[in-house]
Amino acid sequence: MRLRRLQFGFDRPSLFGKPIQTGFTIYGQRFNYNQGRESSIFAFQRDIPLFSQARPEDLLNYVSHAYGGTVFAQYPVRGTFSRLSVTYSYDVSDIKPLTRSTGEYFGYLDFQSAGGSNTLNGIRTSKLTPAFTYNTVDHPISPTRGTALSISMAVAGLGGNVNTIEPAIEAKHFLAGIKRGHVIGVHLFGRLLTGYGGHLAPPFNRYYMGGENDVRGFDSWSIGPITYMPSSATVNVLNLDGSPRIQKIIVNGMQVFVNVTQMIPVFRLVSPGGDTNVAANFEYRIPIARPLTLALFTDAGVNRLSFPGQLRLNPDRIDLLNAQFPQAAFSGRLIIPPGTQKIRMSTGAELQVRVPRMNAPLRFYGAYNPIVYRGNPGAPPPFDRSLFPNDLTYLNALQTVGAPTPFRERHFTFRFSIGRTF
Repeated sequence: MRLRRLQFGFDRPSLFGKPIQTGFTIYGQRFNYNQGRESSIFAFQRDIPLFSQARPEDLLNYVSHAYGGTVFAQYPVRGTFSRLSVTYSYDVSDIKPLTRSTGEYFGYLDFQSAGGSNTLNGIRTSKLTPAFTYNTVDHPISPTRGTALSISMAVAGLGGNVNTIEPAIEAKHFLAGIKRGHVIGVHLFGRLLTGYGGHLAPPFNRYYMGGENDVRGFDSWSIGPITYMPSSATVNVLNLDGSPRIQKIIVNGMQVFVNVTQMIPVFRLVSPGGDTNVAANFEYRIPIARPLTLALFTDAGVNRLSFPGQLRLNPDRIDLLNAQFPQAAFSGRLIIPPGTQKIRMSTGAELQVRVPRMNAPLRFYGAYNPIVYRGNPGAPPPFDRSLFPNDLTYLNALQTVGAPTPFRERHFTFRFSIGRTF
């Protein structure tokens, strides 16, 4: 299960005789992010081909535990369809990385201070979010006309140890189609995340895209930048005949034979998530019978790193690696392979089924993805032949940790899901 959340909330429709809605929530949750599993739970497959090609230790995989609360106030602007609101939230999180790549990325990305190692326990986020909304959409589930607009600006740093700014905008518009009962729907969503005051945006707050909520033809949360992070790895030392070199050691008074290994510098694959997230959706909805609607759709989106400086690594970590491997000459930035941040697009048809007593339709959709990424992104190995005792060990290291990782996004997808994209 991806998310377990327990929440209690209370709200009032008025305050001091004014139409000011106020309320609060308190919550506790457990979130399990597993990059190799993040396809829709309703997809007709268990494995994701894109991520099954990568080494397991290079996938982003972690568990977070959090608790906190929010308070809010909302005021309707008289004589309009607009509302002004402000929300304050306070969250305390603990992060447990489950792969080496995740542990190194979270531990050495300098997001809590201008220097020193990050702690992944007791991450405190104090956030204030003013917002403006405008809504003339005629129905929340099956709209036929109207416009909705939401603009917000979340600022974290009023206490806590996370400093971020996150503006967001979302717009929807519905109008009549060519024939009676047909509906045209357009949706645009954009947001941006950056740290300030010498702090970086936390890696677990970055954006991932793909799936039934934005670009339908792609696996859930599979669209995002690919980067390579300075690190180290252990490889076997080989004999001249290609067999592993063996050495004898004493363990608890007994002789044990183990493989001889050596540490080498490497670039480890990381999927850090984007800081700029934009999606656009178009649907033409055609009613077939009372419970059935056919929707022709086109989705497009981009999830990229607009602020590469926000991926600054801890300088102490880089100094330690360079002292251990002088020939690597690591910098303090992650490497972004060209072409991995391009726009993605999907188009197809979706059958929507309204079920009694459900506030969201069931939907079956097939999609063709005309714009995908297919390639073998990689960084030049930060080692050469002189680091190894013989050619076979060097070639083995190139094959084990220096080979590019193949990424081949699919052109066709068929899925079942619940709810609407917008």
